[in-house]
Amino acid sequence: MSYCINPKCPQRQQADALTHCAACGTELVVCDRYRLLRPLRELDDWLPTDIFEVADQDGLKVMKVLKQPKWQPLFEREAQTLQRLDNPGIPRVESDGYFTVTTAEGQSLACLVMEKIEGLTLEQWLAKHGPVEQTLAQEWLRQVSEILALIHQTELFHRDIKLSNLMLRPQGHLALIDFGSVRQMSNTYLAKIGGQRDITSIVSPGYTPLEQINGKAVPQSDFYALGRSLVHLLTGQHPVDLETDDATGALNWRGSAPHVDPWFAELIDDLMAPFPGQRPLNAQEILRRLDAKPVRSAQNTDQRWMQWLMGLNIALLLVHGVLGWRWAQQQNARPFSETGQAVVRQWPLT
Repeated sequence: MSYCINPKCPQRQQADALTHCAACGTELVVCDRYRLLRPLRELDDWLPTDIFEVADQDGLKVMKVLKQPKWQPLFEREAQTLQRLDNPGIPRVESDGYFTVTTAEGQSLACLVMEKIEGLTLEQWLAKHGPVEQTLAQEWLRQVSEILALIHQTELFHRDIKLSNLMLRPQGHLALIDFGSVRQMSNTYLAKIGGQRDITSIVSPGYTPLEQINGKAVPQSDFYALGRSLVHLLTGQHPVDLETDDATGALNWRGSAPHVDPWFAELIDDLMAPFPGQRPLNAQEILRRLDAKPVRSAQNTDQRWMQWLMGLNIALLLVHGVLGWRWAQQQNARPFSETGQAVVRQWPLT
């Protein structure tokens, strides 16, 4: 089956053999190249975009279709960002991957075709496997930090990091997706913040920091969302379900992840600090702190077992020493005769 790209079509699912939609007359092969195979999320009139898996001569790809013109600036910015960034952790977009089409009813639709990243989102991974171990969480933090280092160096920031926007490829590498909310740290943007002018706010409950909710996002806002994502992975609980300290605004999560080492928990807390200035200055600082405490290995685990066994042996020696001392005290307290001589009990011989 194929799908009609027209969001107003009364019957979007169509037969593969057709070249035009039988319901509205719109071409089913977009730009004589792409055929829409299936929606990758529910087709919802309230959402600004539809997302489809599409087929062309190069294989399977993903197409985002903008339905609401007011989001056009953000959509164009997403296309420009993906075209200029070249990294395995970011979906690839070819130079001709952004274009517009017109439906049979005359509606103009902006389209963005990008690489289809195989694998699971970390949200799906968590639902399947449960809370992550610290070693893997450290590796994922490293990978995302390297991606953010690239993005931030180009004076961009993502603004919507969360588990559903982090894809795990079959080879084990992460990719950051959905650049629809990406923003450039330009002089115009800084002037808007300084002048208290309205800026489009992207909010994902539990992940979005207060400054971003107030329309004043900065690159360190990505770190806050990244820290919240790590908490979600390590505890298995969504950040909105965890308590927050009323006095400091800090998230009370450590009790739900007792397997996390203190140094790593402190790094995560710093990522989620209430104010941007309290968070790491840049992604390189996050990587430096990870390097300062290398990922735990099997050798380190064996060393901890040896230390535990040594401690147990020492404890047993102490117990034996105490028991020997008590036995000696009892021997010294044997009864004496009236003459002061120790009473020697004679046992009958058999």
